[in-house]
Amino acid sequence: MSMMTRLLLGLTIIGGMFSFLGGRDYWHASKADSTPEILTAAQLLARGAEGNPFVEVSDFVTGGNFVYEEEHGKWQKVWMPFGPADESATPTSSVRAVMKSHRVKSEMDLAGEFDREKVRGMIMNHVESLGKEEQRILTSSYPGTDASSILILDVTKDPVAMKKQGAMFFGIGLLSLFGAGVLGFFKFIRK
Repeated sequence: MSMMTRLLLGLTIIGGMFSFLGGRDYWHASKADSTPEILTAAQLLARGAEGNPFVEVSDFVTGGNFVYEEEHGKWQKVWMPFGPADESATPTSSVRAVMKSHRVKSEMDLAGEFDREKVRGMIMNHVESLGKEEQRILTSSYPGTDASSILILDVTKDPVAMKKQGAMFFGIGLLSLFGAGVLGFFKFIRK
């Protein structure tokens, strides 16, 4: 495979991936209102992933067992189970919702991120799901959990930032695809 062919293939793959991810995030953020829907944890669980994906949740309790993804000794993502404040999230109960954060880098950061009266973020179920490893850890810590139906509330996202990021990724993807098209054209006419 020639260098030109590898470059074309790389630009096409990168362009397709960025266009898809950017378009997906922009589309999801476009469904959100500019102000969050104010809900208790019980109301959010009753409502589910439908409706305004931008929410502010109160009256919740977090679980004792959580999942984190680590890279080079720093946490990259954390999934913290939560439920209505009138229910206790114990290791014997099932998990119906998790708060996801990219800001928590160690156990010391947990309280600042999740031990608040209210959290605000985006419901992400229409664009992402829990990975197999996260599902396995949660279901082993909380027997009876249906991992495929867990509600994901990303407390590091809001619709404005998500739209900007989605538009930027989509633009990068289109530029990569355009570059691949131009290179492909020149490769074709050089034959």
